[in-house]
Amino acid sequence: MTTLLSWMSDLAQDTGLDEARTNAAPPIPARELDLLLYAPCPVKLVMKAEMERAVPGAALHVPMGCTSIDPYDPLRDATDPDELPGVIASIGFGDFWKHSFAERFVEKGVFQAMRPGRVNPLYEAAGLLDPGTPGNPDGAYTIYGVTPYIFMVDEKLLDGLPAPRTWADLLDPRYKGRVVMCGDGDDMADAVVLNIYKEFGASGVERLAAQSRCLMHSSTMAKVAGTPEAKGGTIFVMPAFFAYSTKQPAHIRTIWPQDGAAASPLYFLAKRSEIARLTPVIDFLLNWFAAIPSAAWFAPQALLDEPSPLPPEASLKWVGWDFIRNTDINALRDEMNGRFRSLHRQQQAGKCAS
Repeated sequence: MTTLLSWMSDLAQDTGLDEARTNAAPPIPARELDLLLYAPCPVKLVMKAEMERAVPGAALHVPMGCTSIDPYDPLRDATDPDELPGVIASIGFGDFWKHSFAERFVEKGVFQAMRPGRVNPLYEAAGLLDPGTPGNPDGAYTIYGVTPYIFMVDEKLLDGLPAPRTWADLLDPRYKGRVVMCGDGDDMADAVVLNIYKEFGASGVERLAAQSRCLMHSSTMAKVAGTPEAKGGTIFVMPAFFAYSTKQPAHIRTIWPQDGAAASPLYFLAKRSEIARLTPVIDFLLNWFAAIPSAAWFAPQALLDEPSPLPPEASLKWVGWDFIRNTDINALRDEMNGRFRSLHRQQQAGKCAS
């Protein structure tokens, strides 16, 4: 696992230039793609390999690297559904949640949501299944997995304070300067920021920024937590994958928030007109993804017979479909991320690790 984390950290830092060169122009037009797949770094390579094995001959594009310039970025501005791939799969609340994109395609019924044979109870409890809209009662977004954000705490540095149990606890002034937020480059834990905003408003995001000692890539968190390199980082807000799949010192404690791990979506949009033709691609995302061992930490929607490695107290905190559809969720994400970073810079917060 240390080798994996080192590789991922190097990948996140070093691939930007190569990706910019490689992705100067689309390899093939978007409309000819069966699947455009953006996936989390920990499962990206295995998903690509397994997809190519399971669906030979499918026209796939899986951008490599954790941060990159992508040739298909202009898809957010497409005006004709024929310009789009058969299936678009992505992560977080990026371009395909924009109001303008939703108005042109999502609300017009271009995409249809899908469900596996058995749905993970975590999804039903959190309300993660797209309930649809009057214009598209079947729903459009299929959330096939999530990145759950939880806490990892260095108990040696708590100085007698209790560990935070909920997201509200994280905003308590007694933790000021002790929180390390997941973030790298322009990316942040969008599900964390949006859930904080929904529950506590913009002032809550400002309080979280004031609490935060620094921003740090998830793979770096997992390597330096509990060591001098963390430079005082005490409470790490990070994806469950990194918290649970790495061996930590005895004084490092992993806490699943009592009010649920902030859930950032792994989702796909399947064009209604292409569902029959692309059933193997959709089936891979909806069902086979859940069988990938490392995918278990991304709480797949499909419920398997094998026991889940997630703790029994695990629950998910979803920002909610009504909130998404009554807000330009993508614009709000960018605004709140920008506000967080601006306040953080004003505080002249230092780095936790070099």
